[in-house]
Amino acid sequence: MHRINITAISLCMILFAIMPLSATGGKLYRWIGDDGKVHYSDRVPPDQARKERSELDERGIEIDRVEAAKTREQIAREKELKRLRAEQQRLIDQQKAADRVLLRTFRSEDDIKMARDGKLAAIDVHIQVVRSNIKRLKRNLERMQKNAADRERQGKDISKRYLEDMANIRQQIKDAYAAIVQKERSKEQIWAKHEQDLQRFRILKKLKPETPGMSPAQKSASLLETVVVCADPASCDSVWKKAEAYVQKHATTRLQMSSRVIIMTAMPVQDNEYSLTVSRMAQKKGPGAEIFLDIQCKNSPGGEALCKSERIKAIRSGFRAAMGAQ
Repeated sequence: MHRINITAISLCMILFAIMPLSATGGKLYRWIGDDGKVHYSDRVPPDQARKERSELDERGIEIDRVEAAKTREQIAREKELKRLRAEQQRLIDQQKAADRVLLRTFRSEDDIKMARDGKLAAIDVHIQVVRSNIKRLKRNLERMQKNAADRERQGKDISKRYLEDMANIRQQIKDAYAAIVQKERSKEQIWAKHEQDLQRFRILKKLKPETPGMSPAQKSASLLETVVVCADPASCDSVWKKAEAYVQKHATTRLQMSSRVIIMTAMPVQDNEYSLTVSRMAQKKGPGAEIFLDIQCKNSPGGEALCKSERIKAIRSGFRAAMGAQ
């Protein structure tokens, strides 16, 4: 086997080494060994077979090249790179498709804002319906509690069915408040989605950016500022005690109900009265809960003015701080 190790050898000596091989039609290979030196031979040693090598013709010109065998690490990296590039391309295609839909759906920024405001207004109407239903349920519960108290004073028993009906109304009130919180959160999601659409639309149309408007949570009409999330039963119990104290401090009507899941004062009779209700709603996932304060005024011009007053705003905005929430 003809094998030549090249260090400082001259080109003439290389060609001289090639000549006997080319004269007989043999092949010549060139590779770099583990020692970093260039090697020439008519055969590739088995221990060098995984390295990158070149096949040379009789003039010493490369006519073929064999890539080095890949290591497991290289194969794994290439596989990961391929996966990342495929995911990147998927995101690019997804964005392009979303851009096409956005431009087909809306002709201007005002179209996007009108669509957003329409959805928010529809949710507000639904919330008002739920709140009206809560008032009706509270009145029914107050009437039933009064009847039950009268029967007890007369020494009469209260039927099991009657107690179950009162418990059912309490649960309906609790569920209604949970629905309000859910609807308020959906308003935030709608706002965020349309803000993203507006920003993307401006980029695609090369429009000047505008100062973002106020989201529902940033407006005083939002109920989310009176929602406190607690992580576990112990912390929820602590917040619940603070909530009960908060209601007792600020209430203008008598306490109508107090349990581990709802604290409620009676519905207002006068224009200067308001009802406070705190509900404890277990999270669907996890041991925590959402504690929500709601304020309701009398359904009258004077009551509506009270609910828009600084006094009520202060009670609403001070709730989270009083509960120790950030």
